[in-house]
Amino acid sequence: MSNFKHLQPYVETLPYAPGVYFMKAAGGDILYIGKAKSLRRRVRSYLGVHPGMPKIDILMAKVAGIEYVETPTEVDALLLEAQLVRKYQPHYNKELKDDKSFPLLKITAEPFPRIHITRNKNDKKAVYYGPYTDAKLLREAVSLIDALFPIRKCRRLPKTACLYYHIGQCIAPCIMPEVKPKYDQLISEVRGFLGGGKKSFIDYLTERMNQASEELRFEDAQYYKEQIEALSRLRKKRFLLRRQDAAASLSATLDLKRRLGMEKIPEKIVCFDVSNIQGDQAVASKVSFYRELADKIDYRRYKIKTVAGIHDYAMIQEALRRMLRGVKEGRESFIPDVVMIDGGKGHLHAAYEILREEGFENLKLISIAKRFETIYSVARQESSAGIGDRHAVPCLSPIPAAVDLEIPKDAPVLYLLQKIRDEAHRFAIAYHRGLKRKQLTRSLLDSIKGVGAQRKRVLLKHFDSLESLAQSSADELALLPGMNRAVAEKVLAFLGKK
Repeated sequence: MSNFKHLQPYVETLPYAPGVYFMKAAGGDILYIGKAKSLRRRVRSYLGVHPGMPKIDILMAKVAGIEYVETPTEVDALLLEAQLVRKYQPHYNKELKDDKSFPLLKITAEPFPRIHITRNKNDKKAVYYGPYTDAKLLREAVSLIDALFPIRKCRRLPKTACLYYHIGQCIAPCIMPEVKPKYDQLISEVRGFLGGGKKSFIDYLTERMNQASEELRFEDAQYYKEQIEALSRLRKKRFLLRRQDAAASLSATLDLKRRLGMEKIPEKIVCFDVSNIQGDQAVASKVSFYRELADKIDYRRYKIKTVAGIHDYAMIQEALRRMLRGVKEGRESFIPDVVMIDGGKGHLHAAYEILREEGFENLKLISIAKRFETIYSVARQESSAGIGDRHAVPCLSPIPAAVDLEIPKDAPVLYLLQKIRDEAHRFAIAYHRGLKRKQLTRSLLDSIKGVGAQRKRVLLKHFDSLESLAQSSADELALLPGMNRAVAEKVLAFLGKK
């Protein structure tokens, strides 16, 4: 039985989400800062009896209130906890007070700086970031930075260009000091990312991921996606302390919250759209918005696998089902607050079928019809099962009717939903066009004698388009893996005729 009933109202308002919690004394002093995978479950555990753990009972007897910061992932909560413990030095926190026990990221103070991990700040001219609490993740990040940016890896500048130059991972300042302006720009991009500035580094990765996906280099696209996810965890978050009863000043999503009868503001909104020409190269897209801003890390592209011909409803269903199963299997990082479908009542009903089958029928679902920009939702009774409850019994009742939310044409919430829909449409169209372009490229390469599947993959990987391939030289092509001079000349001769 709980010994701290006065804290129960605080606990019941906490979300089932990752974050950092603050236990505060009556005077407002922070007594303890902790992190959690699920804020409500973690803090609730403090309210019981703790035999053999008197320190917890002493702490809880002094707690008068609890505040929290919700974070996108548990790793973000870990990094934020370390930052705040070092800042506030709560009496009941013992860990993370000594920076010397955690690794730092160092950019050296040299004409051509290099990046490496250290645990000492013994160079006053160098730039340091951190400390970080996950050394393994930090080492992975440094390796990715080194692989993506052609910056110096050698501890001492060699007299001749090293292997990194020959494999395209260094611009060789050792033999070409004239590259300094470009080198400084590369270092500036990395520093901007690590210092919490513009998302230039993540945008750079995202562009590479999208390009690889459009070129059907799915292994490369997955590689870049994993880099984005790993590195985004290191980015310094600018979270603000938020009380449980505080409302976010986001007018459009506040209006959506009221119209959908939601208990909390819908911070995470995703939208699905499909694109195909007579069923050919059918694709679907999912864009993600967080607090009314595009969150490109959680964009997804789906190449439709189970639907033949023109069937938009079935395509939407496949894409939505793949996202929901990704949530169940841990491949998706969050459950959205609102799912939006680009379409009318029929699209809405098709999507609701999937929510019901996968046990997510309590998830808020809307659609936006293009003709009159009408926003539809579904009229239904809320079940007692939680969102995404794997043990929920699917509702077998008829699909409820679509309801017009009757949003005024000049309402900010309509502008927001139109913006999200347009982004989903753009994203789907871009993916579809990329697949069609790549299909044409592949068909032309198939016509060249001596270019098999392996050589075709090499050419598609190294060149953005047929135009750039045609403008290359036979010497350049002959150096690619699996190529030779004779085949290179055949490729260029064929493209010259075309």
